[in-house]
Amino acid sequence: MNKDAKLPEIDRSQLRYGNAAHAITIASCIISLVAPVLILLLPEGNILNPNLTFSAIFDGKLPVEIWGSAGYQFRPGGFWEMFFENIFAPDGFAMFGVALGCSGTLWAMIPALFAFARKREWFFMGICIFIMVLIALAMSGLIDMAG
Repeated sequence: MNKDAKLPEIDRSQLRYGNAAHAITIASCIISLVAPVLILLLPEGNILNPNLTFSAIFDGKLPVEIWGSAGYQFRPGGFWEMFFENIFAPDGFAMFGVALGCSGTLWAMIPALFAFARKREWFFMGICIFIMVLIALAMSGLIDMAG
């Protein structure tokens, strides 16, 4: 490669998306590292007591019995309700880390959208908004992107 060759300049929208995605990923990883320590240090403050949950799992109980032995009845599709009811519990903090990491693309697209708007790139703004709406609908449980 020629040393004098100029490298292509990266578009501002892509730099903003990359920086936001990087920061969100690092934050969710740190939360995911700290949360298990809190869960094990404060087992009584959790939604699911890890001692009871692991005992039920190792005893070979069915998922319904595991949830029952843990003292919480999970309802299919009830993740957000369970999350907001227990956000300050140690395992609620762990759920926040997972939700933040999984929704990172949505949050990282916001600064990219503003960069597209500043340059008046309507087509890319439309694609960005479409993808953000799909992610938001999937997070809400209204659509299932897995099939």
